[in-house]
Amino acid sequence: MTYAGLTASMFVYGTALIIALLLARILGIGAESSQLLAGGWSPAMVAGCAVAGAVLFALQLYAVPRLRSITEKQIDKAARPLQVWVDKAAEKPLLTGILLVAGASLFLELVLIRWQGSLFPVFALYKNFTLLACFCGLGIGYALSRGKLLLPAALPLLALTLGVLTSLRYTSLPIMQDMLFFVPVQEEKSVVAGLNTPDIFTWIFFNIPVYLLLIGTFVLNVLIMIPVAQFCGRLMGRVEALKGYGANLLGSIAGVVLLFALSWLWTGPVVWFALGILPLLWYQLASPVARAVGMVAALACVTITALPVDSMVQSIYSPYQLIQRVSRADGYMRILSAGSHFQDVYDFRKGGSLRENKDYNKVVGYYELPYSAAGRLDRVAIVGAGSGNDAAAALRMGAKTVDAVEIDPAIIALGRVNHPEQPYSNPRVNVINNDARTFFRSTTQTYDAIVYSVLDSHILLSHGSNVRLDSFVYTQQGLAEAFARLKPGGLMSVSFTLPNELMGRKIYSMLTALEGSGKPLAIFCGDSHMHTTAFLVKKGGDVPLPAKFINEHDLPDVSATYAKDPGKIDLPTDDWPFFYMDAKMYPASYVLALVLVMALAGVLVRGLLPGQKWDRSMLPFFFLGSGFMLVETKAITELGLLFGNTWHVIGVTIIGVLVMAYCANLIAARYAVKSVRFACAALLATIAAGYAVAMLGGFADAGWFVKLGMILLLTSPMLFSGLVFSSLLKTVRDVPSALAYNLMGAMLGGLLEYNSMQFGFAFLYLLAFALYAAAWGTSGKRR
Repeated sequence: MTYAGLTASMFVYGTALIIALLLARILGIGAESSQLLAGGWSPAMVAGCAVAGAVLFALQLYAVPRLRSITEKQIDKAARPLQVWVDKAAEKPLLTGILLVAGASLFLELVLIRWQGSLFPVFALYKNFTLLACFCGLGIGYALSRGKLLLPAALPLLALTLGVLTSLRYTSLPIMQDMLFFVPVQEEKSVVAGLNTPDIFTWIFFNIPVYLLLIGTFVLNVLIMIPVAQFCGRLMGRVEALKGYGANLLGSIAGVVLLFALSWLWTGPVVWFALGILPLLWYQLASPVARAVGMVAALACVTITALPVDSMVQSIYSPYQLIQRVSRADGYMRILSAGSHFQDVYDFRKGGSLRENKDYNKVVGYYELPYSAAGRLDRVAIVGAGSGNDAAAALRMGAKTVDAVEIDPAIIALGRVNHPEQPYSNPRVNVINNDARTFFRSTTQTYDAIVYSVLDSHILLSHGSNVRLDSFVYTQQGLAEAFARLKPGGLMSVSFTLPNELMGRKIYSMLTALEGSGKPLAIFCGDSHMHTTAFLVKKGGDVPLPAKFINEHDLPDVSATYAKDPGKIDLPTDDWPFFYMDAKMYPASYVLALVLVMALAGVLVRGLLPGQKWDRSMLPFFFLGSGFMLVETKAITELGLLFGNTWHVIGVTIIGVLVMAYCANLIAARYAVKSVRFACAALLATIAAGYAVAMLGGFADAGWFVKLGMILLLTSPMLFSGLVFSSLLKTVRDVPSALAYNLMGAMLGGLLEYNSMQFGFAFLYLLAFALYAAAWGTSGKRR
């Protein structure tokens, strides 16, 4: 296996797939997924599969070998002028190049993670898949830094990736879209519907496309990152070790800051990819061949990300997700999140046509139920307020003051402009852009009613944390903090789209366990809201059944169903916030995905790095990368609990981690460190202290002085691990190889993160302690 050969294969298959999808769309070839779900296989479908197999065989036999030779020669020809520049450049241009290319690599990594997660649900649930692919590509690229430069291949491969995924998402037939939107995760419940099939063969048929999507995307992401990392490694090999590494860290910081700024401005993929490819294109301008190919590929990237253009759909990339606004047949707004239904806007004012429509009777009941069951409505809090339906209902029911909390500013903006009842313009409504946990911790108000709207989320929260946007809202501590803000006799309502009865029992058990709560009430709100059930609990007594109201709106009382013993389940906590899982476990679906990652990484490493021997002297860098990944993940979750799981808190945390590593590099460069013993000892001590604090439950309710101490405690391991890394880096001659081992270690850390599903996030500290101890042990002979 060679890089050129693998690249040629991906171009042949990717181009063939795009052409096939376009032709099938134009000709209308294909069947609806319902036919397959019913077990029907038409002769045309069987013939189509046979033809596709024959075409792939012919391409592999004839097209790929020819294109492989052409690709290798063209990459080599395009890279020669670039190689000459690298060999002759002075130190300052080299350091500038390291900064720009390292920044572009991390920026593109984060952009790919976010963009791919907005296309297909599987990337939003397998949150680390794209991240691990990028780490694999970067590691292989640094290891190949002494070989022939491959940078001219990066932009064409990026354009191919964008083209293939965009075609699969927007031009494939309904049956293909149904299969690619299926998520093969059975253990973690979600609002993504599962697949109930009549036979195992159909189930396998629907799983194969998703796993092929994962495999193909993984390989493409790796191939994109290899040339970028290789070029950066070649530049770093020509400068002093710590100077080059410092420039690399500064570039990484700049890449995160740039994405932070672009997220704040609500920019989309066109801007992201245009800015990300500029540094790569800049260094190819000296080569006529690379310049021509790079410009065409760059134009293709920008064009593809601007598609599809639909005048009837308004797409907004908020800091959290892709929001799409469309209009229903009745003219009112519908909001989609990454292509899936998110919320419909209603006008339920008294006397209005929708309110008098019997088809919407249950929907009216769903929104007004909490306020009909509450005694007083002097002050109401709504979390997950969305575009304003809940706030409008509170106003209709007579609430005097409404605090509407919504984490996504784009959804708030759409509600201000498009909601027919204009609740966010009402002086009785205070719109608060924050997450639920932080709001309840910071407010001094108490409430007559607290209403949790449906917060179900599958959106990527961070680049290295396996949590959902709403993970820490539905924990025992999270619900207790909200319940504490109720006035005596106040009511809390938690609405949830239940995929099964067991999850409803879990919510019922959590509400029953709240200190001072009475017996909860569960009201089924009907098919109009995807089997949404509202759970009501009162402070200081049982919730009185609003019999007249629920009878008028045909909302059955299902409390007896969910009051049953849930059996052996684990209730979510801040340390184990996996509300969507029934119990602590290693989910088989995730294990399969992780095995797939390891297998792909192993094949690519062995194939693209033939004859590469395991260098034991590089083991410290491998273990440092693994530990760093775990500690960074723990810092993200802990600081998210302290200051809120908002996009800017996550961004500042990642920037802070990189700044600590840069400060450590400055210290190591300025002072002669004869031994890393002190830094290793301090590193292990801070890890142990962090674990102790995590086991105590943290200090989320403490003052700012204590929170400042928590920040120092959570980020100090980055300083000491960075000091160890930079000190050891001065002792090696092959800096790119050290970075390659470090990134491969980070891959291991990303895989080990999934242990949190079995043991909780605090357990990551123990894993990090063991990995850092291994780094210390294997670095004993270095001075």
